[in-house]
Amino acid sequence: MSSAMSRKAAPDVEPPPPAIGLDDPAPLFDWLERNHSRVLSFARVRKFEVWGIVATSALARTELHDRLTLTDYTESAAGRFARAIGASDLIHGVAPVAPGEAGRTAKLRRVTAFDEIEATASEVSELLVRSEEDRDTRLTMKYVIVELLRNVIQHSNDKLGGVVAAQRMDNLDAQTLQVAVADTGVGIFDALIDKHAKLRDSREALEKALWPRISGTFVEGLSGSRQNAGLGLFFISEMAKLTGGRLLLASRDAALLLTADPEAGDDHDMRFLKPDGLGYPGTLVAFELPADSVGDYDDLIETIQRRARERTPKRAQHHWIRYEESPSDAAAFVVRYASENTERAEELAREQLEPRIFKREPIVLDFDGIDIVTQSHLHALLFGALRLAWARQSSIYVVNASSSVRSAIEHLEDYGLGG
Repeated sequence: MSSAMSRKAAPDVEPPPPAIGLDDPAPLFDWLERNHSRVLSFARVRKFEVWGIVATSALARTELHDRLTLTDYTESAAGRFARAIGASDLIHGVAPVAPGEAGRTAKLRRVTAFDEIEATASEVSELLVRSEEDRDTRLTMKYVIVELLRNVIQHSNDKLGGVVAAQRMDNLDAQTLQVAVADTGVGIFDALIDKHAKLRDSREALEKALWPRISGTFVEGLSGSRQNAGLGLFFISEMAKLTGGRLLLASRDAALLLTADPEAGDDHDMRFLKPDGLGYPGTLVAFELPADSVGDYDDLIETIQRRARERTPKRAQHHWIRYEESPSDAAAFVVRYASENTERAEELAREQLEPRIFKREPIVLDFDGIDIVTQSHLHALLFGALRLAWARQSSIYVVNASSSVRSAIEHLEDYGLGG
């Protein structure tokens, strides 16, 4: 659409909210619901945080039938920012020429497959957090991105995949890091309802999605399926609470905002946006944390794992995973980031690990070079293998595991055995 055509159409187009930020996300969702013209003009928008650009760009992808149209990029600073971080390219399926501005932004990009997740998460987190002194913050952001993108690929049923971007923002008293992921898939309610038939509506689905051990791959009351631990959004919400951050979760006709107080420990406020029925056509998650809020990544992960254990029914304690020197004839397997594809991790377990465990042959899992491991990845790799090891009285050896990886494995043992 030419600039002249855009200006001519403007009087018939309801303008979007002038400011779109996490301080008040409701106006954007309200506008999306009421905007029957399906046109968003940047002309009168003065502020557009990256989560809003992710949300609207995902809805504007050219492959969609009833897509949103974005116009007038050059008419405001917000529009120019949207174009600079790749909104126009993303819409047309064009990969960014450059990944973003180091220390400031990570451009919009599509992620459509499991094997794209780790590279994307690494690139985005490293763009935002450049200093090695802030490694713990970078690992936290990477963990969040991995979990959010995995949820899209595994649960959304969106053939176009997910849209992700991030931004470092200068606020009045501190810098914050914001990342957002959006899809136009089935939504959280539809992803959960098959296994959680008592869910009444999207509001209840969003709230329950933040509980530990809730997933669309296993029924409530179980600890997990072979490919899913049901801890992804729980971990992310707890990260927001513990770092004084914010979490926006919107799906179909419900949206909630969690805001933590950085001066009050993990005290937080969680509320559904008003009026009732506000949401997003698919699923949108935005995560924000103060740039200097993560003191120790390993401690953060261990604290969240402890909280998950406290909120999970107690189970018998067995220890079939060993961290000592393995027998010389043990078969060794190197754990790689590509296994964030939970189907591939479960396939490795079923075809390579479990047959050896069944024959009581020792195996070694080598986590060398792995700085983060999500509970879902670990669950897909080890849940079935661990139960079989208990049944066959066989041990699994682990080497080169960082403290956070070891803690995650111990957490898996806590809930994976005994029931």
